[in-house]
Amino acid sequence: MRPDPPAGSTTLDPYSPSPASSHHHNIPEELASLLITMIPGRQGEELAEAFREASEAPPVTKRSLSELDMHSVITNIKLRHDVNFDQDLSFRPNLDGVKGQEKTRVAGNYWTALVAELMLYERMYRGTPPLRFEQTRWEAITRHVERRVPTMFQTIANVLKSLVPDRDHARVDEHVDVAMLMQEIEKGVCDLVRFAEWMAHLLKEHCAPMRDEWVDDMVQHIREGVARNDPRMIVQGLRELLGILEAMKLDVANHQIRNLKTLLIEDTVNFEKHYHLDRLVNGRSRVNINAAHSWYVDAVAEFGHECMPRHRNVSRFQREAFVRVVVATLFERSARADFPETFYLDQDRLRTLKAELIDLACFKICNETCDLLAREFGYEGTPAPTGQQQLHTSIQAIMGEALGHGALQWSMNSEAISLEILRHASRLSGNAPTAHFDRWAKVNQHVQMLFTQSSRPQSTQLETLLLPLVLSRVECTTASSPVELYNTIVSTPPPLPHSPKNQSPWQWHISTTQPPCLPTVPSHLASLAKRIAHIITLHWRTWASIAYVQEDNKNEANTPSACPVMPSPKECDSAASALPCQTQSQPPPLSTNSENAGVAAATRPCTASRDAGQETTQFPRRTSSQ
Repeated sequence: MRPDPPAGSTTLDPYSPSPASSHHHNIPEELASLLITMIPGRQGEELAEAFREASEAPPVTKRSLSELDMHSVITNIKLRHDVNFDQDLSFRPNLDGVKGQEKTRVAGNYWTALVAELMLYERMYRGTPPLRFEQTRWEAITRHVERRVPTMFQTIANVLKSLVPDRDHARVDEHVDVAMLMQEIEKGVCDLVRFAEWMAHLLKEHCAPMRDEWVDDMVQHIREGVARNDPRMIVQGLRELLGILEAMKLDVANHQIRNLKTLLIEDTVNFEKHYHLDRLVNGRSRVNINAAHSWYVDAVAEFGHECMPRHRNVSRFQREAFVRVVVATLFERSARADFPETFYLDQDRLRTLKAELIDLACFKICNETCDLLAREFGYEGTPAPTGQQQLHTSIQAIMGEALGHGALQWSMNSEAISLEILRHASRLSGNAPTAHFDRWAKVNQHVQMLFTQSSRPQSTQLETLLLPLVLSRVECTTASSPVELYNTIVSTPPPLPHSPKNQSPWQWHISTTQPPCLPTVPSHLASLAKRIAHIITLHWRTWASIAYVQEDNKNEANTPSACPVMPSPKECDSAASALPCQTQSQPPPLSTNSENAGVAAATRPCTASRDAGQETTQFPRRTSSQ
């Protein structure tokens, strides 16, 4: 039911459009012009533009929150996979990146448009002089003015009903009666303060106590907005109300994930197999199985001669070939530069691992270059761990957020890094920090060349150390359930930092809030090996019989005498710590002076940490991305 136009409405006022513009599709433009007339200047133009262009639905709707429903959660393939790797996986509003910025912009436009709509209500229903229209014209304009507020009230009711028990649905219907609320607004008798206070009472009955202060702020904004007749403050209160409802929905979904986490992890392989097979059979799969199979066949051809003989244990041969090609691809050494589409659920984790390995190699380049320069400057001792730590800290500060973004970032920062290496080498050799700055250009050219090399000796050394650890870890976890893998690799808390005599205390932790720190290489490899083995083990169990292994090979039996005894996890860690020491390859000389250029290759004790690696990924709420 719409309000009647003011009495004597047959007289048109200056706002009334010309006959040529009397069609309904011109009304939004006319209302935008009225806003500019009411509020001259830039502010009026912004309100008019938002009123014309902004979405009619609020940023938070029942549909946008539907992916947080229980059915959507347990059928979400990405969540079901990611829950195996993240101890603190949870839904959160995803406002990161370009999509997040666009989402923020769209939401801001909506709330600005809501302010404009409330201003139009004030002018049309209570303004002076009153606007005068014919009955049919008035009804058409009213429909166009009330574009967003009714939808917002309906959204609040729908979301509330999804959060409160059935017994409270009648209360919601009574107090969030959209038609009644709009009639009250049109007549000027809507008590928004009473509405906000009732809403606060209901929310506090069902939301977490930590949200109470937010609820009180919502009520206060609406109360002050009504008292001051300030539509912006009223809209701020409504914005907070929808934010509270979204937070409550997230709280419920995250609580369900925590309660079901063990069951979800335990059922990982079974669920993913059925999920992928169903889509393959129905032609809805995003995976090219033929390409994945060819990738694995090429891996067997490339690495098969390095594996356990096939006739001794077929399944272990197949698994070992797979491990070798995954590690080689992480180091970008395999003939296949990228992983096949079967790895699509692990793309972010693999990209992070690749970046960590590149950073490790580049830090190693900086260490070796500093040691080489110090010897050229006359230093004959062994570099102390504290000195290496200072160099790493300085380089980490130079790189900042560029860490974890590939070799190009190292190359772009090579000038500052080279200067820092020269300073440390000069101090180490007992000279003034600026004593050898004349060598800066040559040092920069040297490290930049090493950073950009497609095949770095340092990467080869890292791969030589890492591969046995990954192979050992995969074999140790062959009989482990997904929950056991999770408990061993993900949920085990890392030990407190420690500084053995010959080991630096740096720890590596990829985080969204602070840049990573670098440990000594061997101590970090055990953690990396666990994370890589975790990905490999779950992937192989899911995809081996679907994409990689032929049916006849899969069913081939192994003789008991040919099957080696699997080592225990404890034996795996012992084997890791017993790796032989590696001789570091010498980087290209920085000087043409043969006396200074001939530096003996340094050796580093090879230690393997038993620290459990953790990966701190946040699961983004998709379209409400990893």
